[in-house]
Amino acid sequence: MTTAGPSAFNPEKRRHSRVIFTRSVKLFTQGKLQGQFPARNLSLGGLFVEGEINIPVGEDCRLELHETGRRSSLILNFCGTIRRKEKDGVGVKFTNMEDDSFMFLQTMVLYSSDDPIGVAEHFLEDFVPKPASTC
Repeated sequence: MTTAGPSAFNPEKRRHSRVIFTRSVKLFTQGKLQGQFPARNLSLGGLFVEGEINIPVGEDCRLELHETGRRSSLILNFCGTIRRKEKDGVGVKFTNMEDDSFMFLQTMVLYSSDDPIGVAEHFLEDFVPKPASTC
């Protein structure tokens, strides 16, 4: 028998649902561009950035996403902290973002989720949007 959820032997630590997110992001630390990397997944709490990223766990960072539409383009900024490091990338926890970035995040997660009602319940639970210029 298999289980789909967390168990006593393998507890689920994530608070937010993950969705597939296939865009590239620019990663900055201490105001310096570290590179442009593909993102693997996204949640209301953070995202996973793929690549050989030599940034230590606990380091603050800024992510920049260029979203291009038919009639307009946006540059979205997310402040974060490196929370997990793996051989194929890093997990970034969001710490700050501007209102338009937060609305984009909500929209992406909501429309990509298998449980949009459950996701919507968490939108404002843990996060207060702030100017990303404070990264």
